[in-house]
Amino acid sequence: MYDLKTVQAAQRLVLHDSLHTYKVKNSSFNIAGQVMETPTKKGAIALFSSKDSMQKAHGVVITSFEGLEAIADRMTHWTPNTFNWLGYTQNRGSVRGHREANLAQINTLVVDIDFADAQERDAREREVLGAVTVADLFIPTMILRTAKGFHIYYVFDQPMFLRKKRGQFPVLKAAQKMSSFVRQWIQQRVTGVDVGCNNFGIFRIPRQDNLIFFDANMLIQVSALMKWSQYYAAQVPVTDQMGDQVISLSSDEGRQVDQAWFKALLKVTTVKSGHGLARHNTVMTLALAMYQSKISQQRARDVLDVFNSNLHDPLVDREVVQCVRDAYSGDYRGAALSYVQGLLDQWVPNFSGKVVVGIGWHKFAKPRAERQYSHAHEWRNDVLALINRMGGSAASVAMSTRQIQAELGISPASLNRVMKQLQATSQLKQVQRGNQPTLLTTVTMLFKSAMVSRQAQSQAWTGYLTTLVPTVGPNGYEPTVGTLTEMQAVSGDSEPPWEMEARRRTG
Repeated sequence: MYDLKTVQAAQRLVLHDSLHTYKVKNSSFNIAGQVMETPTKKGAIALFSSKDSMQKAHGVVITSFEGLEAIADRMTHWTPNTFNWLGYTQNRGSVRGHREANLAQINTLVVDIDFADAQERDAREREVLGAVTVADLFIPTMILRTAKGFHIYYVFDQPMFLRKKRGQFPVLKAAQKMSSFVRQWIQQRVTGVDVGCNNFGIFRIPRQDNLIFFDANMLIQVSALMKWSQYYAAQVPVTDQMGDQVISLSSDEGRQVDQAWFKALLKVTTVKSGHGLARHNTVMTLALAMYQSKISQQRARDVLDVFNSNLHDPLVDREVVQCVRDAYSGDYRGAALSYVQGLLDQWVPNFSGKVVVGIGWHKFAKPRAERQYSHAHEWRNDVLALINRMGGSAASVAMSTRQIQAELGISPASLNRVMKQLQATSQLKQVQRGNQPTLLTTVTMLFKSAMVSRQAQSQAWTGYLTTLVPTVGPNGYEPTVGTLTEMQAVSGDSEPPWEMEARRRTG
């Protein structure tokens, strides 16, 4: 258990000085102290006292750290990313303004992992800990235990500030892609990841009774996460069951309501609440598909009213109305591929059709089992997975190259090349011990070891991990060269972010 001072430090770390220090009105501090505060424009966050209050948007708007510390221990949820402003509806009934277009800055990515109950959560905690060090590069800043799962916080080293350009928010789009890739990575390694939750919405607030891990040194370098996201997008494309890469088409090239996945989801009656992609996300996805297909808003409401009524555990009517309203707000183009796939995996597991958001696809690489040779990134993943599995909860494991070759069936030359690549990107460290098997250490192993034994956080933990700054080398991650991407838009420059970061480090 962490003390109150540490919990408050965790809250402040997430928010990146985006609130005023003192209350604007009724401050407990003297006037002189308030006058000394910088006049720089600050933002606002919302807090909620229960999950039910959060779902009804019955919350409290906070604009200062003084106000936050006064009530945080009585709250269960908050908006960890800061908005330009927040207000109340008439009679202060509900909080308004907490929408993505009103975000002032993005402070953190949060991954929601949810299981059926607390018993399953506890039984699978060790599995979760082995899955949340993304690519053996990005370590969570803190982990919160929820009623049936975990909220994993990846706090940025500096906030991503939103600016509108030609009617769009390029920073928001880049952050959404990074968040989606992080969740996809974890989802491939542990079930229960809610890939459909709002990227930058409402999550559990750190408290003494739910904070199970916190390390202020473990901040995510934005430029490094961008770089990895480009690598992930290029090397691990999303594929359907046939091994074809699915491509999303523009709204005028095909109607999503005509696709098999839409018709399959519309027939489901077993969608529940509170477990992965649930009722709200299903209704929202169907509504977005109808918006993309130019179905009238009233018709969409009628269709989804029937769908909701057929559910064994339906939503309240006002939530269906709100989903349709949001889908037709103009902020979206249609249903997203990652949501559709997640919903089908959860609620239509026997779906055998092609998962296509538009109307086309093109052939991609054959599945690995059908190829004679493996790609380099596949061997890297295999080696890391083997070492992490053999290491268990230890901080290191003794393994010889012969053992790894025998386990994986990889040639000596390929293994030597892979080991060098992993060390070049700080994903693996090895210590030679003469004639003894080499000691191998990965970020995942050190993280799990630290969670099992807090004493391991001393030299073995911070001494190694605080030096981890992923870099692109000749044997490391190779970025895709060519057109500018939305990732680069974050920098506001035509120069790729990894090159900017390299120049910054070398002076």
